[in-house]
Amino acid sequence: MTRSVPVPADIDLADRVLWGLTVRQVAVLAPVALGLLAAWRSLLGTVPILVLLIATAPIASSALALALVKVDAVGLDRLAWAAVRGTRGRVAAGAPTPEARSVLAAIFGRSGRGEVRPVTGPVRRVRTDGVVDLGSAGSSIGIDVGFVNFTLRSSAEQAALVGAFARLLNSVDAHIQVQVTSRPVDLSGHLQAQVERTARLADPRLAAAAAAHTAWLGRLTTGRRLLRREITVVARASRAEAAEYAARQVEAAAQAMGVIATRLDAAELTARCRYAIDPYGTASARIARKEQSS
Repeated sequence: MTRSVPVPADIDLADRVLWGLTVRQVAVLAPVALGLLAAWRSLLGTVPILVLLIATAPIASSALALALVKVDAVGLDRLAWAAVRGTRGRVAAGAPTPEARSVLAAIFGRSGRGEVRPVTGPVRRVRTDGVVDLGSAGSSIGIDVGFVNFTLRSSAEQAALVGAFARLLNSVDAHIQVQVTSRPVDLSGHLQAQVERTARLADPRLAAAAAAHTAWLGRLTTGRRLLRREITVVARASRAEAAEYAARQVEAAAQAMGVIATRLDAAELTARCRYAIDPYGTASARIARKEQSS
């Protein structure tokens, strides 16, 4: 006779060992509780209760927060420990900090295994038409997709958009990845070109309007960092022909939803990959300095 055994949906769920608390939570709360209990028993006769409450309440609250609060399914104690151990500066790809090197050296010793090296991904080459050769993993194509304001649409239009997206996911025979990124925008070149075009205008009223628009853009970029949002849909398949067919399906679905979809060429795809790997431009600046010195 078989008997069913309930299995939780989250198989990595920590076991509850005491009063509904996990081992980690008990390890955080038990020392604090014992320390506060010892402090109360030793100071209760000499220190007023109100003073003890004021002194111990922040400690108890902090311990409870560390043990019980979670942010994105991660315990606050783990986040605090990661913040204490983590580096204080921005670390971009290819630019490890001395602290990271020392930690790796302490972990791996001096055998050379802890040396920081560039991570080699599956990309073998990028063709001029934007097809990425992933070797044994197949091929992929990146498509730049525009935006649609879903909130301002009516219920029928929203249902049509969801239906078009569902038909794409159900029909495409490829792996689909949707990536939304925000990249900084540099308007200095545009502003300079705008000033030059304004100087060539013959109509004084049109020139005044263009100058006012240029001044407004200049004020907009002063003291703030402008960002532009990009949606990149990546279709990956076992063969290049299958990836191209999936890219055409994505473009057709985007057209059905009323947005523009454009396949990324090698230059634009390389720029997006470079920004994703090195958003602060440290590697690019280092390469530029090396080229200038040579």
